[in-house]
Amino acid sequence: MLIVTVIKSPSKCATCSETEQLVEEISKKFPGNVEFRVITNGTPESKEFGLISTPVVALGKKIYSMGKPVIKEKVEGWIKKELAA
Repeated sequence: MLIVTVIKSPSKCATCSETEQLVEEISKKFPGNVEFRVITNGTPESKEFGLISTPVVALGKKIYSMGKPVIKEKVEGWIKKELAA
């Protein structure tokens, strides 16, 4: 099971919200293979990723995107790559 995590800002952040919605939608294309989760920056859970700039998209423990909007096709490609590994 691949864990796909979005780390968002504790304050209002349009890019974080857009990233969360997009990654959740893509994760649903892989039922049984992907677990989607959202955590808030500054929480103990987020500290395992080190110092970050939100939004973050991580697959497993590897950060694929930080501090910028993501592109749907790229996220889907990242997930397929990790599932094939």
